[in-house]
Amino acid sequence: MRKRWQIACYIDRNDRRPVVEYMFDDKNEKDFVVMIAVIQRLSRVGTDLVDTDMSKHIEGPIFELRKDRHRIFYAEDKNNSRFVLLSAFLKETQKTPPEKIQEAQDNWRDYLKTGNCEVFEIPYEDF
Repeated sequence: MRKRWQIACYIDRNDRRPVVEYMFDDKNEKDFVVMIAVIQRLSRVGTDLVDTDMSKHIEGPIFELRKDRHRIFYAEDKNNSRFVLLSAFLKETQKTPPEKIQEAQDNWRDYLKTGNCEVFEIPYEDF
């Protein structure tokens, strides 16, 4: 059985879960399964996913999961052997808006201070 990376969702100081809220928003309902598949792939292949059509390095510790126009920012928490999903948005322009990158960086800094997250249980099959 291959190693599986743990996926966690950041929880902010107001007990909000930005990525979970994005994924469960009614307007994203038809793409929910696709987003889960990309997260599942990150769990299976980890950093090997970077520099593929599904993931790229953005800036500093921040990476981006990509599927169609959906973007989920994440970072690797090496101390806890997990990837932390930080924020998500629907990309509407060619270039990623700087404020979206800043939001992910702010969430990462807050996560490092507080450790607030919950493990994101996703279906997994070992092929």
